[in-house]
Amino acid sequence: MTWLVAAVWLFGGLIRLVRYARFFQIEEYQNGRFWRWLAHNRERWGWRRPVIAAAVSLVIGLVLAEAQEGPLLVIFAGAALAAVWPAREREVKKPLVRTQRAVRLLLASGLLLIIAMLLLQALAISVSLPLAAYGLTTAAGLLLFLAAPLFLMAGNIAAMPVEAGLRRLYLRRARRVLERLNPVVIGITGSYGKTSTKHYLAHILSGRYKAIATPRSYNTLMGISLAVNTQLRDEPDLDYFIVEMGAYIEGEIAAICRLTRPRISLVTAVGPQHLERFGSLEVVTNAKFEIVAALPPDGVAILNGDDPRVRSMAGRAGDRRVILVTREDAPGAALAARNIQESLDGLSFDVVETASGEQRHFHAPLYGLHNVTNLLLAIAAAREVGLSLGEIAMRVAGVEPFEHRLQRKIQPGGLVVLDDAYSANPVGALSALHVLGLHRDGRRILITPGMVELGPLQEQENRRLGEAAAGVATDIILVGIEQTRPIVEGVTAAGFGPDNLHVCATRAEAIDWLLQNARPGDTALFLNDLPDTYL
Repeated sequence: MTWLVAAVWLFGGLIRLVRYARFFQIEEYQNGRFWRWLAHNRERWGWRRPVIAAAVSLVIGLVLAEAQEGPLLVIFAGAALAAVWPAREREVKKPLVRTQRAVRLLLASGLLLIIAMLLLQALAISVSLPLAAYGLTTAAGLLLFLAAPLFLMAGNIAAMPVEAGLRRLYLRRARRVLERLNPVVIGITGSYGKTSTKHYLAHILSGRYKAIATPRSYNTLMGISLAVNTQLRDEPDLDYFIVEMGAYIEGEIAAICRLTRPRISLVTAVGPQHLERFGSLEVVTNAKFEIVAALPPDGVAILNGDDPRVRSMAGRAGDRRVILVTREDAPGAALAARNIQESLDGLSFDVVETASGEQRHFHAPLYGLHNVTNLLLAIAAAREVGLSLGEIAMRVAGVEPFEHRLQRKIQPGGLVVLDDAYSANPVGALSALHVLGLHRDGRRILITPGMVELGPLQEQENRRLGEAAAGVATDIILVGIEQTRPIVEGVTAAGFGPDNLHVCATRAEAIDWLLQNARPGDTALFLNDLPDTYL
């Protein structure tokens, strides 16, 4: 009957696999990143209850050493059930997406867990003493239950040949689709701003051409392949394919370029976003430059001239044509934004082509001064493919912010929400705070968990965020006790009133505070929304 005890432990282990698969998916199916998350979040292992339950069952079993198998079964099966019964999960913001890859991962890791339990159980039933057999079964079940997250890593390794074969298949299909359609590919990369720039450019070009952009934040090689295979394959007469390209290591953008072969490349910024993965800003710069290096001899690189590291790419571009844009009067820029004004109505500015002196006034219902740069890059690309400044200005007047990128929404009760929850970087965070400061009626409430993945600059930048927030917000709500400590230091150093600073353990607590305290006319800025792996 020890099989029943083993089955209970196995049931718990399989449930644990599914629960941890969510975090494995957030960490992009990368064993190294998932292991680092496990190592830094040991409380997530939840070892106390199963260890205590197993220990109690062993102690009771020893006390009742002469008991028959029936009572032993009840003791050990009951303890196993108490140990593996799923505890209530913390706040779940991003549930497991049951993609085909996630299903394959769970099947592989689940099969490995079952095999391991069968092998250990075979050892346990070979013991003649009932108490010893139940004890070995419990020890094996406890070990495998606690190790279930590691089986995800093992299953990921076991599935690698299958995943590699599927990757090659998807890439071949995507390459054939692109060769058949032969659109002009416009590639966009940068530490931040690339999704918004892509969105703006697609809107502008769609006024005259058939232009399609990669959806949402599909910016990896496989994500782009998926977009090509599903979104583009039935799109005849496609003129432009706008591709957002992301990277965590050198070589990833080059691989995307080998698939898509861009003829126009845009670089928005080089900053500390994902710095902990790249290691240094020099490596980030080299990774982003791959989109310029991949251009054909007659290709065009459109660069943010206000970013020194992006501007330096012009000197490495060889014979390829380079177009610089600026909102800060950077030297050598072909396109400049001047007379910039920001209000609750959006952004207004003049665009000047420095060579010809042609000038056009622009208005965009967007917020954040950083969006002037994003628009300039899109405008330069649109000019490159033949649109006039007047035509572009009409399209820009109707552009809308991309979801969760500084969207301004007035709630039914009168609360104004600035939704900048997708991510946060040092430049965008200051722009978002500036927009919060434009609201003079009611309280200005900042809700944020801070910025992450900034490597050695993370504490410094979050401290600066706290100092800047103290000069704008009337109330600051921080989400997460540990990672927001530098923000608290910055807020405190700036002399912000402690009664208006609140640190919440979860986003749900922060929302509860807002619902209980916000009044009509108040403005709440949601700056960043970290995935579950950070909270």
